[in-house]
Amino acid sequence: MYREQQQVFLLDADYIANLIRQPAGLSTLMAQWMIQYFNTPWVGAAITALLVSLTGYLIWLSISSICHSLICLPMALLPAFLQGVYLTNMGYNYEGLTALFLYSLVFYAYTRITGKTNYLLRLLTGCVLTVWLFLYAGSVANLFALSALVYDVLQKHTRSYTSIAFLAICLILSAFYVSRGIIPGYDYALWIKGYVQYFIETSAWLSLSWIALLVTLVIAWAVRHKNIKRHIEMAVSIVLTGAFAYFIYWQTGTNTDKDFRTLSGLMNAINHEDWDSIIASPDLNTGNYLHLNCLNLALSHKGKMMTDLFRIPQKSAQSLLASYQAYNDVNVLFSHIYYHTGIISESLCLSFGTMIATPNGNPSMLKLLVKERLILGDYDIAEKYIIRLERTSSYRQWATEMRRFLYNDQAVEQDSELGMKRRALPTDDHSFAVVDGVMADLLKVISTHPQQTTAWEYALGMLMLDKNMAGIKQLIEMPEFNPEIWNGILPPLVQEAIVTYAENDVDYCTAHGVTSDTIERFQIFRELALDARRNNRNQQSALAQFRGSFWYYYMFT
Repeated sequence: MYREQQQVFLLDADYIANLIRQPAGLSTLMAQWMIQYFNTPWVGAAITALLVSLTGYLIWLSISSICHSLICLPMALLPAFLQGVYLTNMGYNYEGLTALFLYSLVFYAYTRITGKTNYLLRLLTGCVLTVWLFLYAGSVANLFALSALVYDVLQKHTRSYTSIAFLAICLILSAFYVSRGIIPGYDYALWIKGYVQYFIETSAWLSLSWIALLVTLVIAWAVRHKNIKRHIEMAVSIVLTGAFAYFIYWQTGTNTDKDFRTLSGLMNAINHEDWDSIIASPDLNTGNYLHLNCLNLALSHKGKMMTDLFRIPQKSAQSLLASYQAYNDVNVLFSHIYYHTGIISESLCLSFGTMIATPNGNPSMLKLLVKERLILGDYDIAEKYIIRLERTSSYRQWATEMRRFLYNDQAVEQDSELGMKRRALPTDDHSFAVVDGVMADLLKVISTHPQQTTAWEYALGMLMLDKNMAGIKQLIEMPEFNPEIWNGILPPLVQEAIVTYAENDVDYCTAHGVTSDTIERFQIFRELALDARRNNRNQQSALAQFRGSFWYYYMFT
């Protein structure tokens, strides 16, 4: 799901042709075409499992021409399955797996075509396959050149030493592309660097998949003439399979950041507006501010923030909006929060910046840019984004539905979402967003359009989380504050906050929307707290029934 949000794959002939023309274009095209479907749960896992299995099977078929021993089977599968482990590292590109799949196809073809041919035809076939693989799959061509050379030597093919020409071709092509700046460096052209993000070191661990494949060829040759009983072969194969499975399982857990994995799922749910799945997520870490940001955003969308905010562990105002971090993944989340609260200018800034900073685009940000431009009345720019999304598989229908708002102010203003946010745009202050802090911008939204409850909820929520009673009082006493905003009944947590700073002024509480039930509940809360203190009992236990209230948070958090 995370990978799907790192690209906007267009079903467009020019776009696809441009991908193919790039170095390793076919492996990139295959990766992007498959990844576009990963936003549906389990589809990415199923496609990856199938691709890994096919790759391993083709490698096994290639090696079986040297040796049919079952001992070689787990060894043949290991290189492909390691690629699956590498994908748990978000810095490892999916092209690494698709490139190895193309390698397995080419190497299988080479072992079948050249088995009974003379050395000239074998040499010509290998040269053509090396060039093709370098152009369309990248540096994995060097792995093929090494594999073909080792294979020919081990099989004692006629003049097998001539297969060194495959390596020479890789070196010549690498020098050509690197010298012209088409490929950044020789580590990209000849080894695995081309399949990882620039900030990932090409460690021995990431090279293990390729090294294991070459080692497997040698092992296959070493055991092919050994007279090993079938049951021993099977036993060794089972032991190796179990050892590799445990190793892969252990490495997957080691390389996977559970919090980041969970955050990726939460972000995917935000993209699909699946708020219920966020609230019900069993993996959500309440000690992680970004997880809390997602959860509280979902509560706000469901109209539950001012009822359920303190039913989960919260810490400070950062539970609603964490401190700014210069990371694309985090800015995606912040863009959605700013948009939801009506701070459109800052949302636009972050969503556009994130879209540009993601090499292959970000569909979630592109959707947000469409809505932001419609709100601002920039219809020509919104149309450009809509056209782009209409060329995708997953977002075509959504984009087409948004066309009804183009060049139609009345349709935008009548829409419950876009119209509300357009009416909340500040008209008398053109200062940059968040120059004076997010609270100042929330107050601008509130002053311009008091009926936008999300701005009230986030402003009150931040003040309550920071226990800023003076700030809450100032907000409650604003002329724009009115219980009618919430259909005449103040949310429970807002009432509790008012009672907290005005507990001795019942008339004040009543005048600002506090109900008699809330006042009675506070009396019970206070009596239980005092009774526990007088009798030296644990106050938290005595007040457990109020655990989801602002009063409990104010006293004990």
